[in-house]
Amino acid sequence: MAVRIWDRLLDRETRAPSGRGTLGRLIFVPGTRALSLNGVPARPGRFLATDNAWTLWDGTARRSTQGEFGHAPVPAGITAHAVVSIGRRLAALIEEGAPADRWLDETPLMGGADMDDRLATRRIDEQIALRLPHLRAACHRPVTRLRTVYEVVPASRARRITPRAVVRLAAHSEDWAGLRPDSVRPARLLDPGRETHLDFYENRVLARLVDHLWEYVHTRLVEVGQIEAMLDDIGLYARDASERPWRVSHYMFHLIEGLVRNDERRERVRQVQEDLGRLHNILVELRGPMILPGVHRRVDVGVTLRATNVFANDDRYRNVAELWRAWVAVRGGTERDGESADRSEAWCHAFTQYTALLLLQAFAQLDLLSDGPFLPGGPPLPLGEGIDLTWTSTDTFVVARDGRAVLRVVPIPHSLTASRRSEQVAEEIDALTAAKGMSPRTLVVYPGQRAERTDLPLPLRLRAFQGCDAPAPVAGAPLLPVSPLEIDSVTRLARSLRHALVQGLVDDYPAVIACPAEYARTIAEGVDWLAAAPDGLRMLRPPAPHELATARRRIDKLGVTTAQFMQRGGNADLIERLGTDLSAAADRMAAFLRCPLCRAVSADPARTLRLRDDETFTSTCDMCDTVWELRRCGSCDNRYPVLRADDSDESHVFDGDEIDRRFGSETLSARCWTRPTVSYCPHCGVCGEAAKLITTCQRCPAAPPAHITTTA
Repeated sequence: MAVRIWDRLLDRETRAPSGRGTLGRLIFVPGTRALSLNGVPARPGRFLATDNAWTLWDGTARRSTQGEFGHAPVPAGITAHAVVSIGRRLAALIEEGAPADRWLDETPLMGGADMDDRLATRRIDEQIALRLPHLRAACHRPVTRLRTVYEVVPASRARRITPRAVVRLAAHSEDWAGLRPDSVRPARLLDPGRETHLDFYENRVLARLVDHLWEYVHTRLVEVGQIEAMLDDIGLYARDASERPWRVSHYMFHLIEGLVRNDERRERVRQVQEDLGRLHNILVELRGPMILPGVHRRVDVGVTLRATNVFANDDRYRNVAELWRAWVAVRGGTERDGESADRSEAWCHAFTQYTALLLLQAFAQLDLLSDGPFLPGGPPLPLGEGIDLTWTSTDTFVVARDGRAVLRVVPIPHSLTASRRSEQVAEEIDALTAAKGMSPRTLVVYPGQRAERTDLPLPLRLRAFQGCDAPAPVAGAPLLPVSPLEIDSVTRLARSLRHALVQGLVDDYPAVIACPAEYARTIAEGVDWLAAAPDGLRMLRPPAPHELATARRRIDKLGVTTAQFMQRGGNADLIERLGTDLSAAADRMAAFLRCPLCRAVSADPARTLRLRDDETFTSTCDMCDTVWELRRCGSCDNRYPVLRADDSDESHVFDGDEIDRRFGSETLSARCWTRPTVSYCPHCGVCGEAAKLITTCQRCPAAPPAHITTTA
């Protein structure tokens, strides 16, 4: 089938990818090229995805390109299992065309059933428990063989003279003690001896099995530790819920209600950790330098064991062979061609579906709900207040307000921080954030966990976790890590959505009404919510009904008065358009009366929204007393919304994880680390406080240009 390659991040076609790439960034769409990936014909809707290296053959151009994804891009173990499990359930909803409200019944966290499945005893666990004594006995008392070794010894110690010793003696006169008429009296001779030999096939299999089992047990311990950390996070969340915004806590409790108190599961986690810990200690002992000395532990012994007398006749090694086969069954050592690509493809689709669920849950946290159909490539999903969510055919998501896109959300299923190596993580992030000028603003969602971020240096950690509300000091596309093991994944996505929606609203402030300058001066005279401009009127705040009626009367009078002096026709069409445009602008401006947190609508525009210079304002909610402002950046001159902070000057490190804990989704722009009453600009990432050079900030160690000033 003819296809082309689509760059999901840049939202455009790309011709010939090669070299180091990002898993899930490229997808095949209908086109005119005959392409095959690793020998398998490409089809529309399939990702350019493999475990690592890939070869792309272009049958139309008759050439091939190669590339790879660096470190293993698919998260190992429990994260991938949870996402794929969630994706499998969501795929069933997509197939039956379930409405969006049905999706909200699914949790974006690793559910109790998934936890129990990962904690359950597996067949290999039973085999290890049954055959571990035989494995230990084989390691401590392995089968040995004797091999001949030669050593040069004094002649008095030589036990026998072999032809090889005679040949060497004839070639080494320094080993002669003296000459005889017909012979040589030797001083040293090459003496054959016997030594124990362990480095043969069966013992190599034994050593490799110990390493494989250690890796398996270590991975299981990490998984169980992640489950325990998630349960601890949930318990901590429940304990300190009073310190978090109550609206966020109320919503999040619905997600964790089945996991908050489950003593049986916690006891099961503790028991599994103890059992795996004991086994881990035994395997560490069996990997020690005194066990199987001289055995080549890294040699490739294949997957299928060879039939040997030792494996057949020695009871210890016979059990070792059975344990090896059990490990092969678990690890899928007989993987066929194409299964690697299929597994990566399934992961990419599952992560996209998981992101779709996160988006719906995040909008629900913002009190934006819908019961319409939500399908890939389907119609936009209306969420209320003129907001739509579209799932495109290239597996990206577009958030629009009043028909204008304000944010693209691109799920990139590449585990960018999994390596935990600073150089490699920086390289992965650079590859994604190099693109400039993406419109609308693009938010990249990728799989990542808190433990991976805490190992990174602070500047890199800020780049690895930057929402729309809190960009890193280094410019680039926002990167948002999500995980089914972190309860704040929904909250941090909701925070970025809230910022994008409010920013999309204030980008159109003030509303512009085109009209002649003399008309504008007459209509705006003595009115505080309208301002005259050379190109027409500026509506600075939503008018009250009586204020709008007064302006309409002024327009009508202007039409009647002007018509008396016009010689070539009247201005009825212009007056009618002005009235219509004024009403439409008032309707658009009415959105500024809605609180960005509680969604309540103010009934008194003049008191709610107070105007300031430079086309900015401050607004107070009648219901929850939330104060939000529109500020102007002194560096890039862009305007951005903020929620007014408290008056505390206490310094704090407001990185992404701390913003999750302190504010949840209830913030619009991140706060300065030295003065919380100051926010830094989400457009350029510059904090006005950095220009004062009063204090040293970990986030902004270098001062910006001198022209930058603090915006209040």
